[in-house]
Amino acid sequence: MHITPIKTCGGRICFPSWRDRGSQDFILVEDDVSLTGNEWKRHPIVTGPEAPCILGIDFLRNGYFKDPKGLRWTFGIAAVETGAVKQLNTLPGLSENPSAVGLLKVEEQRVPIPTLTVHRRQYRTTQDAVIPIHKMIHELETQGVVSKTHSPFNSPIWPVRKSDGEWRLTVDYRALNEVTPPLTAAVLDMLELQYELESKAAKWYTRIDIANAFFSIPLAAECRPQFAFTWRGVQYTWNRLPQGWKHSPTICHGLIQAALENGKAPKHLQYINDIMVWGNTTMEVFEEGEKIIQILLEASFAIEKSKVKGPA
Repeated sequence: MHITPIKTCGGRICFPSWRDRGSQDFILVEDDVSLTGNEWKRHPIVTGPEAPCILGIDFLRNGYFKDPKGLRWTFGIAAVETGAVKQLNTLPGLSENPSAVGLLKVEEQRVPIPTLTVHRRQYRTTQDAVIPIHKMIHELETQGVVSKTHSPFNSPIWPVRKSDGEWRLTVDYRALNEVTPPLTAAVLDMLELQYELESKAAKWYTRIDIANAFFSIPLAAECRPQFAFTWRGVQYTWNRLPQGWKHSPTICHGLIQAALENGKAPKHLQYINDIMVWGNTTMEVFEEGEKIIQILLEASFAIEKSKVKGPA
């Protein structure tokens, strides 16, 4: 939660006004608050005549406030309307497979070569990660994303458990990153994107997430040895852009941006492989989202059905 210092003024609370940079009186009350809409707990709330909603808006962004009359109020989000709204995840061509990998129709990418050879041994992994790692490597090899190799480079596997309980195969490229020449960053700052999105003040939004976007980008053969890793005595390397390497987000963002520009995509905001579309009607958002999905599929990206949200 964002905390701003406040002070009391004769039993009331003085808080700097966000509108005129003056001050205004706020009242501290207690009432029932729910973050789920079902379970209610009593919390202190600061409110006042010019407060947009209440202080602590970050805390209640997805929550509800129940006033003394029993009426429920939502904070931080507009009321969501989903009834009878056609969803973008019903479009054909979307994948049911969370491990789906595309292969972008571009030349194999020549990426910066490190100034020194980096060789780091594999460190011990947790027991519960062993079977998932073996399974992921086998699947990625079948998909052509990784292949066996012999390289003077080596970096340790660093598996990451995702929020859904599944695992992501990443490699600890910190040592490699230190000796890799720089690239000009082309990825916008997340906070700037958030401000820009909020400025749209649109009623409807949709989100499109390209599945395994890094793994869709082919690497030139001469650039692959630097990304080698070893598992169970066998050395592999990436044939596609790996996760964990310092320039992967920049390269991926630029190629997706180019694909959308070449396809004359309608208005959108992009952060690497996440794309937001907005509008004032469901039809507007659906049609523009559909156009963007068609452009991405034609470029041979994979899009997982469950990662397409809206219009909502």
